[in-house]
Amino acid sequence: MPSLSWIGKEKIVNHDKEVPFRLLKKVEKYSLGKDSENLIIEGDNLEALKSLMPYYVGKVKCIYIDPPYNTGNEGWVYNDNVNAPKIKEWLKKEVKIDDLTRHDKWLCMMYPRLKLLHDLLRDDGVIFISIDDNEHCNLKQIMDEIFGEENFLTTFIWRKKGTSTNVIGSQVSSLTEFIVCYRKTEKARIYQRVRSKETRIYPLKDKTGFYRLTIIEKKNAGEYKRDSMQFEILGIKPRKENDGN
Repeated sequence: MPSLSWIGKEKIVNHDKEVPFRLLKKVEKYSLGKDSENLIIEGDNLEALKSLMPYYVGKVKCIYIDPPYNTGNEGWVYNDNVNAPKIKEWLKKEVKIDDLTRHDKWLCMMYPRLKLLHDLLRDDGVIFISIDDNEHCNLKQIMDEIFGEENFLTTFIWRKKGTSTNVIGSQVSSLTEFIVCYRKTEKARIYQRVRSKETRIYPLKDKTGFYRLTIIEKKNAGEYKRDSMQFEILGIKPRKENDGN
C-alpha cells in the first residue's frame, strides 16, 4: 500500500512506546468526591494519553480530538523530546506559516498520539478528528496507515460560517471544515437518526384527512434579511423579526 513519508518519520513511529508512564496525581481541591467517574487531566497530551493506558486501554467507545490545524497562525510549539538531532532542533519553537518543515513537525506530533488513541479504543469504538484544508490530506493518509484504510467511515463537512469574507488577492474564502471519522474494527457502527413520518403529530383534519400547520417563511434577519422578498399570501403577511405570532 502506498505510504506517506516525511522528515523525522523513522524516529517517531515507535515514539509512543518510548514515552514513560506517569502516574496521575489527584488534586483534592478540584475533586467532586470519591464517587465521580470523570477525569480532567492537565498536562502534555502525549503524557496524559500514556498515563491513561493502564486504566483504559481497549475500553474507550468514542474519541473526539481537535488538534492544531497548522495554519501558521496558531503559535503551536513542537515539544516532543524525540532522541534525534534533527527533531531536537524543533523543540520549543513556534511553527509559523513560513516554516518549510511545518507539515513534517505536525505529522511527527500527531503520529504517536494517534497510535495511543488507537490503542485506547474498544473494538467497536470510533474516533472523530476536527481538521481543515491545511492538513486534511496528511491526516487522512496517516490515519489510513495507523487505523487501516478499510476502517475509514466518512468525512463530515460542516459549514463554519454563514457567508464568505473579503480576502486579499486571488485567495478564496473557505466556508467549511471537516470532521474525519474512523472506526477501530468492523464491529463499530454509526447510525444516522432519521425522523420517521410516523412520529409526527397531525392534529387537524379536513375532508381529505389529517394535517398539521407549519411555517413556510424564509428567515428575514441578519445576513438573510431581504425586505424586497416579503409577500402577502391569502391575506397573511410574513412575521416581523422577533415576532413569534
